[in-house]
Amino acid sequence: MSQRSTPRTAHTAAVVLMALASCAFGIGIGSANAETLHPVKVDQQALAGPVFDSADAVHENEDGNDTVDVTTFTSPDKAFQTGVFKSGPVREEIRSSPGYPYTELLVFLSGGATFTSSDGTVVDAGPGDAVTLPKGWTGVFESKGYTKLYAVYDTDAPSHIGQ
Repeated sequence: MSQRSTPRTAHTAAVVLMALASCAFGIGIGSANAETLHPVKVDQQALAGPVFDSADAVHENEDGNDTVDVTTFTSPDKAFQTGVFKSGPVREEIRSSPGYPYTELLVFLSGGATFTSSDGTVVDAGPGDAVTLPKGWTGVFESKGYTKLYAVYDTDAPSHIGQ
């Protein structure tokens, strides 16, 4: 059965991502940037599907799993990035060091996932839930399919984003 996000879920997710962006870049009072910065918005209608048909959408198929990734913002230093991601069923084991490659906030718009940490702790997440995976996390990520908003922070990113 398909799960749908509510307007409140999409609004809450957008507010969370905008707040993260403003904190990460000093947007607002006392900003020393010479250029005017603007909020980045993906409206509810686009999140319902059209965003995944945009020219910026990256479609991939790995091991039979179709995914679509749309990056909505990348900071000038490439350490912070936001976007929308859709995946089919997936099971991924992250067992060895260095673990998960960056810190990521996932806000599920539809579907969900189960995160089983290496110590056996289980976290289930569904539509409207937010999960933060810290850099270095190890465990198993399983999903029957999902759509998420994401925010990624990685100080090592300039060495690998855009390659």
